[in-house]
Amino acid sequence: MAKTLLPMERSVNDAEQHDYWNMIYDARDRNTIITATVIACRRNENLAGATWEIAFNDFLDAENVCGLIPASETGLPDEKMMNFFIGKEINVRIKGIDRKNEIVACTRKELIDESKSRLLRKIEAGIEFDAQVVFVTETWLGIDVGGGLVYGFNPTEARVSRSMRLDELYREGQYIKAKINAVDKANGKIDISLIDPWDNVQYNRGDMVTGTIVRLGVNSMFMEIKPGVVGIASYPIALESELGDKLVCTVKSIEVKEKLLYLTLFDPEVVRGRKKNRENRSYWQQIATSKNIDGERKLALVQPNLEQKTEEI
Repeated sequence: MAKTLLPMERSVNDAEQHDYWNMIYDARDRNTIITATVIACRRNENLAGATWEIAFNDFLDAENVCGLIPASETGLPDEKMMNFFIGKEINVRIKGIDRKNEIVACTRKELIDESKSRLLRKIEAGIEFDAQVVFVTETWLGIDVGGGLVYGFNPTEARVSRSMRLDELYREGQYIKAKINAVDKANGKIDISLIDPWDNVQYNRGDMVTGTIVRLGVNSMFMEIKPGVVGIASYPIALESELGDKLVCTVKSIEVKEKLLYLTLFDPEVVRGRKKNRENRSYWQQIATSKNIDGERKLALVQPNLEQKTEEI
């Protein structure tokens, strides 16, 4: 029963106010999967390690109910990953209820374990698949390989250039290629690696590509051609460039083994200018070259005199 100073203008029936508790108990008893949002990651004096604080999306009236998930029940391989899930939706099950203090204990790990068991039954080494980026920092990439099962990779494991940060190459929600290296069903272990995006790069000098600016350097800008593949281009002379701009480029040179791709920005005016120059050179070459006379090639030079005489050499 709410303790108010005065009656509310619009009073909510006590039965309606506490109906969400019946839903919470029912979800616990039925082992129902519910959706929640991680709203905080903090230390709890009664629990070891960090703890997620969650809000229940399925119980809109349960604003005062505090959902808690300790680090051991997050289903994450590393406690340090917990901060990257703040603001994200997750699936959980209710395991305990303290109605007096309005606290609900939940687990995500139970669902992750079930997803892992399903994966172990259907996968085998060598399978390639799409994984989704769930978080990315300068030096850490987290992917969901299915069912919320998260794997983390450093820049070396992600097989990217040392000159580029991971957060310049990948974004949350993006799908990237991964591969199952080994499966240990007895011990429940799955070894996964990312497929090197440069493995399928087959550009040649002169190819036209579209790139997105992912970094603005001092003298050059870095253009993403495809996820994980970045080329270097000089700044355009008469065009202001910003992060996220998409530009058409020409491949200047490429070294796949070294993960180096050099680009030049495509300029239609330059192309038209080169074509015109070639036409002009051809035109003047035809004028300057006379017919063969006595087996020798002769050039006709126009003399700048009033009589406009022509001298043969």
